[in-house]
Order: sequence, then C-alpha cells, then structure tokens
Amino acid sequence: MKKTLLIATLVLCLAAFAACTMDDKLNECVKQEESIESYIQSKFADSTVVVTENGISRIVMVHGSGTAAQKGDSVLFSYKGYLFSKGPGAQFAEGRIKERLGARHMIDGLDEGMVGMMQGEEAYIAFSARYGFFDKATGAVKPMTPLIYYVTLENIYR
Repeated sequence: MKKTLLIATLVLCLAAFAACTMDDKLNECVKQEESIESYIQSKFADSTVVVTENGISRIVMVHGSGTAAQKGDSVLFSYKGYLFSKGPGAQFAEGRIKERLGARHMIDGLDEGMVGMMQGEEAYIAFSARYGFFDKATGAVKPMTPLIYYVTLENIYR
C-alpha cells in the first residue's frame, strides 16, 4: 500500500512539474514574440510587414508579383536560417527546396509565414520557438530558440 501511494505521489509531482515547465516555455515564447515585434517596429517601420493569426511576421524586402502562394501550393524557394537575437544572429542553415505549403514538411513558422508570398518576393520570416523547433535541439539550434529566415520565393506551382 505504501509503495502504491509513493508511486502515485511521484506521478502527480512529475505531472505538476511538467505542466509548470510547459507554462514556463509558453511564457518564454510570448517574450520572444514581443522581442520580435519590438525589433520589427524599430528596424522596419517603413516596410511592408504581414503578421499571421499566430504572430508569425513576414517583413517584405523585395515585392513579388502575380498570384499569392496558398496552402496546398508547392513553392520553390531559397532560404538562409538565422538564430534570432535582437535581429538575425548566427546563420544555422541555407538551402533551396521545393515543398508544399500546409503539408507540414517544414517547421510551422516557415510554412505559415510563406502563405501569401508572391513569386520573386524576398522577405524575412521571424517567429518564436513555438513555431520553430520549440524545446528540441536541432543541429546548431538550441531548445527554445526564436528564428528568422531570409526567403526568396522563386516559383509557385498549383
């Protein structure tokens, strides 16, 4: 009986700790989103900025033309990924790929941030860890790291 009670208490304590940790992580994401918003307001006041429903920011550097990319479209794009630290920090990735928007083959921030881009558009897409790798380490990206990508949308395939 004592052993069962001890195990039940331990399980409850671990569950409470996990919930607290998740709340802490989500609060950190809110702080990251505020930092990104502050950075954009200070550096890109005259630029076109699109903010998605989830708070992912796209700062248009070069306007594109044609029809905007939508979920379900395949897009060919080049990118450079940076750790966000009061702006683009250390570069951790670079490439050129073709992916379908909304198919969940990319991290959520990049996938959602590209919806609405037009062919030829170049933009920064910035987002908190919530829409990046969250609490997982990936290569040079530590857990809970906000990210900013520079993306050039080369083509849209319907």
